[in-house]
Amino acid sequence: MPRRRQTEPSPSRPGPPTPAPRSAIWLRAAILIAAGALAYANSLSSPFIFDDEATVVENAGIRSLSPTVALFPHREAPTAGRPVVNVSFAINYALDGLDPVGYRIANIVIHLACGLLLLGIVRRTLELPTIPTWLRERSLDLACASALLWLVHPLNSEAVDYITQRTESMMALCYLATLYCAIRGWITAAIACCAIGMASKESMVTAPLIVVLYDRVFRYDSLARAWRERRLLYGGLSATWVLLALIVSTGPRVHSAGFSAGVSPWTYLLNQAVMIGRYLWLAIWPRPLVLMYGPPRPLALTDVLPQAMLVLALLAATVVALVKRPQIGFLGVWFFLTLAPTSTIVPIATEAGAERRMYLPLIALVAAAAVTIGPRLRKTVAVGLLLAVSAVLMVQTGLRNREYRSSLVMADTVLDRWPTGFSHALVGIELAKQERHADALPHLQQAVATYPPARFNLGAELFSRGDLDGAIRELQRFVQEQPQLLDAVSARTIIGRALVAKRQYAAAEEQLRLVLTMTTQGSDAYVAAVGHLADSLFGQEKFGDAAPLYRSYLASRPDDAAARRNYAMTLFNTGALDAAASEAQALLRLKPNDATGHDLLGRILASSGRLDEARAEFERAVRADPNDEQARADLALVLRMSAKRD
Repeated sequence: MPRRRQTEPSPSRPGPPTPAPRSAIWLRAAILIAAGALAYANSLSSPFIFDDEATVVENAGIRSLSPTVALFPHREAPTAGRPVVNVSFAINYALDGLDPVGYRIANIVIHLACGLLLLGIVRRTLELPTIPTWLRERSLDLACASALLWLVHPLNSEAVDYITQRTESMMALCYLATLYCAIRGWITAAIACCAIGMASKESMVTAPLIVVLYDRVFRYDSLARAWRERRLLYGGLSATWVLLALIVSTGPRVHSAGFSAGVSPWTYLLNQAVMIGRYLWLAIWPRPLVLMYGPPRPLALTDVLPQAMLVLALLAATVVALVKRPQIGFLGVWFFLTLAPTSTIVPIATEAGAERRMYLPLIALVAAAAVTIGPRLRKTVAVGLLLAVSAVLMVQTGLRNREYRSSLVMADTVLDRWPTGFSHALVGIELAKQERHADALPHLQQAVATYPPARFNLGAELFSRGDLDGAIRELQRFVQEQPQLLDAVSARTIIGRALVAKRQYAAAEEQLRLVLTMTTQGSDAYVAAVGHLADSLFGQEKFGDAAPLYRSYLASRPDDAAARRNYAMTLFNTGALDAAASEAQALLRLKPNDATGHDLLGRILASSGRLDEARAEFERAVRADPNDEQARADLALVLRMSAKRD
């Protein structure tokens, strides 16, 4: 006779309480939706900030719903290696263009859907026969409390308010949907959700393990029995790792994450001891929140010994609980396993910590609090406490939402709450974008002392202020110290531009040709480098080499008047007078009152023997700029030539 499954109640054990009526479930779902929507209602007017520019505004991969475009975002973009999220942004763009409101509504809807899945998971878990009766009797209320606290908790605000971090919430939605479908026995749906999650964010990697552990802890008395009855599910979930491996193998973000990103695994792990301790504190007291903690700091074990001991103690407690009290241990494993992909030894060079990483781990903490405290209080007291805590959390979330009203406001909060060289650089960059250059420069100068990558921003700021020597010095040091960073391409481009401005054309050519080897043909950086390289060749009077580069550049940037002027002069110097005249006329269509353009066209026409037309152009040049000595001299010359002809 087959062995009885643990999920079936034995005759001596009382059966589960009568399931809650659907009306009660729907009422609580409506309460969750209303509370979550209210918590984020004041976030809809916020603009795009920081990485949202690259994710949405500058992301050519969301301009089309074609699978060949939307499923293949550019490498190093925030959505690189996360094609499903990129498609979601493409849908937003098709519906809303560049209006942030639609994107924010989508983020809120995803968050609410996660909350509803959490309600279903906790309720169904607490109704299992393996759960004590005193918990099963309050399963719906405890599930609602867990979901409510999680939905309105300010620690989750980054995944909702920061549009780019839809990667986190969409992955979490798939993670929770995978577990929910597995609980319901919907095998195909669970596998599909898991696959979609793998294509949303790499942190989905632990989902198959969570499903297996859940079954072992709550439903089966052995892994062998679980495998016999659920091998189709486990096999399908494991197969989704192949999809993730294929995505990761393309190296979507080699400059920012992974063992080749320039940060040692040990250094990163030491930083995580600090961050995990901070995450735990913020889960209890979510102030002050910090959007960006900056890159990992060079720490020694002695620097983080208290935090490391805390983490090790919690890990040990989780192992002990998993053996002696597996249902409690499961929550500990959930916390560490969902946090592990971003908070162990695989370095993320750009971020030592990020509060969005607690989006899934926070579930374990709020569920533990609800299940531990709630049943020990009278129902009226428990409800009153839940409402009071939820109200406080909602107010804090609303206050946090307001800090997303501009990049500069958010940068100021980072500097105030987590002052580092990185945060000084963040403020300096935002001040420079607002043309507050006098305020920006001190922040950038202070940043480079402890945050060397800020040399790029300092060099760019010096270049914009006309300090070419200072810009070249800082940028050359930057590319020597940080050659692996993506900004090294832009740094070399600016060096090339500065050298062109200093008329050091050969050195500029060397830098710009190097840029072409570092960028993808057709990308914005590549096209810009082609244009500047053409300028360096033009300055060296290598007109034959410059002409095809200008032609290629203007095919992508037809409205660049300066490049079109140089191209016309290049053609003029190579003797292609008709083509030169055509380009000069195109320049004047862009800038009808450009004295230099009229003078150039006049010289081209004069060289073609069309003196009357040339004189008219020189006269237009003088009218446009009476102080243009070259145009006046050219007009006098053509008048003498016309007189001799007549």
